[in-house]
Amino acid sequence: MRDVWRRFEQNRMAMAGAVIVVVFLLVTLFASWLAPHDPTRQDLLLRLAGPSPPHPLGHDGFGRDVLSRLIVGARLSFGMAFFAVLLAFSVGTPLGLVAGYVGGLVDTVVMRLTDILMTFPGMLLALVFVAVLGVGATNVTIAIGVATVPIFVRMVRGSVLVVKHLEFVQSARALGARAARIMGRHVLPNIVGPIVILATLRMATAILTAAALSFIGLGVQPPAPEWGAMLAEGKAYLRVAPHVVVFPGITIMVVVLAFNLMGDGLRDALDPSTTIEGRTDS
Repeated sequence: MRDVWRRFEQNRMAMAGAVIVVVFLLVTLFASWLAPHDPTRQDLLLRLAGPSPPHPLGHDGFGRDVLSRLIVGARLSFGMAFFAVLLAFSVGTPLGLVAGYVGGLVDTVVMRLTDILMTFPGMLLALVFVAVLGVGATNVTIAIGVATVPIFVRMVRGSVLVVKHLEFVQSARALGARAARIMGRHVLPNIVGPIVILATLRMATAILTAAALSFIGLGVQPPAPEWGAMLAEGKAYLRVAPHVVVFPGITIMVVVLAFNLMGDGLRDALDPSTTIEGRTDS
């Protein structure tokens, strides 16, 4: 882990992304205390008012404080993205692990179902599930999670196909170890790196997808302070009060970019070949 951290901290862009992600997580955890004003309190006298010292990011079309809504909205955006990726990981990792290790008919069935789901673009698949389940934060989370499952299945299966032919796995099989034990104790620990990298990168995609669904009215509904919903509410005032749209847009861009930078840094630091070789030698 020290070697991994050394390689990661040498990547300045990855460290910058990690710092932004940590700040984002802290804001998510302490949003209720950090928000300077009530994010749902309306003051029509301050409708579309620009930035000022008490309200650094101005007010929206209902006179609500934009900064407070962005801070509280971070909890919604992160919560939906985190649980969507967790759902995809919880379903996709076991399926990919079993399909890659067992092979045969199991592998064929799992991968054909995965191929069917992957013929649809992720956004379109999420739209279909939201249309079936209905709007709302919970349904958006499920929709994004289900749409992400095939990506985890394919990545995990590919990693398992590489690891299961290594000597330490063959030795465990020759000694009579059960398949479940081999997958849990020998195969899975050696593919943790790619899984962590994928989960980090998919967090960025999940945040962007959740914001897009809310923007078109299929995600979190007003007056909840969700970033995509804030963009949707503010697009009508783009010319007269651009701050209503610009600040939520910049926030989404920065957070998504931070997760991508951190994911790229993790990919370089957690070099799969180095990790597998190191574990094999040990």
